[in-house]
Amino acid sequence: MKTEHIEYSDRLIGDLRGDHPGPTIITLAGIHGNEPTGIEAIRYIFEKLESKKSEFHGRFLGLIGNIEALREQKRYIDEDMNRIWFTSILDKIRRTPIEEVKTAERRETKKLLEFIDPIIMEEDPEYPVIFVDLHSFSAESGLFVISTRDDRNVELLAQLRIPLIFGIEKALHGTALKYIQNTGNIGFAFETGQHFTEFAEDNATAGLMCLLVASGCILASEIDDFTRYYDYLNTQTEDLPHKVEFLYKHIIEPDDRFEMRPGFKNFDRVQKGDWLANDRHGKILAQRNGYILMPLYQEQGEDGFFIVEECE
Repeated sequence: MKTEHIEYSDRLIGDLRGDHPGPTIITLAGIHGNEPTGIEAIRYIFEKLESKKSEFHGRFLGLIGNIEALREQKRYIDEDMNRIWFTSILDKIRRTPIEEVKTAERRETKKLLEFIDPIIMEEDPEYPVIFVDLHSFSAESGLFVISTRDDRNVELLAQLRIPLIFGIEKALHGTALKYIQNTGNIGFAFETGQHFTEFAEDNATAGLMCLLVASGCILASEIDDFTRYYDYLNTQTEDLPHKVEFLYKHIIEPDDRFEMRPGFKNFDRVQKGDWLANDRHGKILAQRNGYILMPLYQEQGEDGFFIVEECE
């Protein structure tokens, strides 16, 4: 599944419009410049499905987020592109000529909205719009989906058998995911694995293949070796909790000099009082019992770690 050379010259990865009506799936990858693996997964899927137009129901659209940051392999250039998706900021970005937009991330967002706006602003669409925001993280191991408890989300995602994380979207402000959800469409973030790894790319590929089948875009029998993707995904998640609820987020403030202690992985159990990290004021201890998620092992970022607990 690995591609040797990555080019970021075109925001559009692919746009497959099937011969039959059905849902529109928008997949966004690389909204953070140090998270390119989702791009390669989407490219691979378009290669696999390029001859399946006559069997495909609906539309599958693949987009690249922060091209400038991807070229530099940095999370962002001027500001986090996944923290500026507030309605008022997006309105200003749309109304401002591109040459007057002040940050790299807002220019990237303006160009991205040219693809997304006509789809999500359609009134009373006959078929659902499903937005998938592909991410990776700096820690080792694990994969999961960040979702709301909306019945449409849960019913769809339960078919993928990937751990569902509820509530984190309330603690992350200005995300593309939250904006899309607020328009009334289905949306979730798929956290696929560690940055720049084949593991994350394989997880993204298998997850998207299963999503295309679960959403009714294509029959499993029309995808070569579909059971391989499904079985692979189950193997990666069989020992992980199925549903967890957000409990706590450690916020990093400017000049904190935050440093995560080495060795923490996603879904490691922690107890209240465990020594998790340090900053310029000393030790940072766990405030709750639970599982640790997304411990930060990179320089850029404002979320040090999350703690979640298993739920129904």
